[in-house]
Amino acid sequence: MIDTRITDSGFIPARISKEQAKDTGMAMVLICLLLGLGHVWAKGFVAALVLLLVNMVWSRAFTPVAKVWLGLSHLMGTVMSKILLSFVFLLVVTPVALLRRMGGKDSLSLRRWKKNDGSAFAVRDHTYVPRDIEMPF
Repeated sequence: MIDTRITDSGFIPARISKEQAKDTGMAMVLICLLLGLGHVWAKGFVAALVLLLVNMVWSRAFTPVAKVWLGLSHLMGTVMSKILLSFVFLLVVTPVALLRRMGGKDSLSLRRWKKNDGSAFAVRDHTYVPRDIEMPF
């Protein structure tokens, strides 16, 4: 449930729970392990062990890191969703629409609507019976 009494300042969360701090600590442990495994940082395994011990004993120590970590992830999620949806629209929806237009499809009956003064909507003079409501599809 969303706590409406606490206001966030931008993307950085106002309050971090113990579980969020613990998860952030485990993410830091994983990052150190990956850096040590990839031979990028020689002391990555030692740092991972120290961070793991701190996370097991006092996970609230990762609260400031969790605020930054969760704030950045929220910002990246907001930006990337818009970028990905734009690419999907440009790479999927636009070509399909152009192919349909080249094929002469007029799903909205716009050409028929522009030819005369009538409505493009189909007229349905139908008296509804209980069966129509029971099985609408």
